[in-house]
Amino acid sequence: MKVIFITREGYRQAGARIRCYNLARQLRSMGFRANVFSFADDLGAKDGQQEYEMSLSDKLRYNMRAWRHLMDEGKGNIFFIQRLNYHAAAPLLACVMRGNKVIFDCDDWNIREDPRYYWVFPSSKMEYFTRRLAGYADACIAASLYLEGYLSPFSRRIYYLPTGVDTDLFTPAGRDADGRIVFFWAGTIFHKEMFENVRFILSCFSELAKQRADIYLKIAGYGSYYELIKKDASGAGIRPGRIEFCGWVHPDDMPARLSGADIGLLPLIQDNRFNRAKSPTKLFEYMAMGKPVIASAAGEARHILAHGKTGFLASGREEFIYYMRLLCCDEGLRQALGRQARESVILDYSLKAMGDRLVNIINDI
Repeated sequence: MKVIFITREGYRQAGARIRCYNLARQLRSMGFRANVFSFADDLGAKDGQQEYEMSLSDKLRYNMRAWRHLMDEGKGNIFFIQRLNYHAAAPLLACVMRGNKVIFDCDDWNIREDPRYYWVFPSSKMEYFTRRLAGYADACIAASLYLEGYLSPFSRRIYYLPTGVDTDLFTPAGRDADGRIVFFWAGTIFHKEMFENVRFILSCFSELAKQRADIYLKIAGYGSYYELIKKDASGAGIRPGRIEFCGWVHPDDMPARLSGADIGLLPLIQDNRFNRAKSPTKLFEYMAMGKPVIASAAGEARHILAHGKTGFLASGREEFIYYMRLLCCDEGLRQALGRQARESVILDYSLKAMGDRLVNIINDI
């Protein structure tokens, strides 16, 4: 038996890297046969924001090539379909014809924000097929507690498996004592909501920067709103050099970037399904690096961070600024929270812990 992780994305995308490549590597270290079949890396399909440039005929062509490849795999193999999108057609067709077991991995909300049904007609095709795939799959994995609750009525077997982090790659490193206190945010800025979250950080940092000359902010990201964020920052009245835009950072280089930071930031200011459903990759990475985190008291972060022990959960701008100021003033508190954050992530959210959970799921089916 072999587990084949099937994704439309490439290694550079967090979903494929963590939910497919990392988990496949962990399974192999535990004696399983496992590999990743990526439409982007193996077939040359576009991913990320460039995926929008692909036509329907492109997607059909890639599915046909993927189907031929998967039909050559053994009947006893398990297809691990990471997210529902156009790439799911090939493994599902092969599964129907060959009888392979299917694990459906849902780690994000890629449905309309408020899907409705008009008698039997859905306003969101993605929502309709998500329900159907959850019901068809031999196991359905949810990366957040919100997704677990949402999918549980439609799945025969539903399991909670957070994103987690490779704690061997993301490990604390010494930080030079240069007298600076560095805040850090990393992520993509493809949508308006993401843009608003980064603007929120700029607003909080600008307020605190008026009082302290020793604080700095690093922003690592990319996306269609990235240049607009840089423009906003230049007009915020902050002395040049105190905000650094790192651009896109290769996933394997992220630990080195984080080692130069003191505090991780994770604002989610919109109360919507997208934020409630998200498994916060960057939160796990901050914690694994031994960084205290200030996160919005929303979504999955509420179930991961122990307030006052591994980080702080903030409701609104004033609380965010308050905890930013508190951590600036207390190096001992920063170190204590960082140590406990790493201990917590090793125990519950490390790649080893995620691998153990996935093995139990495989054994169940």
